[in-house]
Amino acid sequence: MRGANDNAEHTGSGPFTASARSLVLPILVVTALYGLPLMALLVSGWGDGALARLCILALSLSLPFLIAYAVLRRATARIDVMPHTLLLHPGFPRTGQYVVPYSVIRGVRVRRGLGGRLAQSATLVVDLAGGTPFAVSDLADAEAARAAILDRLEQRRPAPSIEIPAESAEIPRIRAG
Repeated sequence: MRGANDNAEHTGSGPFTASARSLVLPILVVTALYGLPLMALLVSGWGDGALARLCILALSLSLPFLIAYAVLRRATARIDVMPHTLLLHPGFPRTGQYVVPYSVIRGVRVRRGLGGRLAQSATLVVDLAGGTPFAVSDLADAEAARAAILDRLEQRRPAPSIEIPAESAEIPRIRAG
């Protein structure tokens, strides 16, 4: 879909990619939930107990997976607003890209939960014909992406037809013959 006449207007940066802040936030929360008690146990001399081993086990198992998830999601989740279609890349763990013509888009909305408010990210939901919603989560600035899509939809809307009366004094008549 990336031909000479259909190049992406946004090249994968800015408001159309996943937010690094929203992907790092779970890593920081898990580190705080298990790292702070571990530090307190080590300082108090209980660092060889069962609770300390549980904290070490939780950190060593969860952090590599959360970091890998964040890196893969950041690299794969994006939206490309193109002149004739919208390319939606939902990101890891879903694969592939979805080509959505503007003619099947019925609405575009932004959802933001508690995590999105904390990390300043949101989910862009594109409502397709037939009532099917399609979402791309963790966008850095979903409002700007929504505005770009709505602008593209407005440009593609046909101009309203204006009727010109047949007998108007302002329209000169050309006589043949």
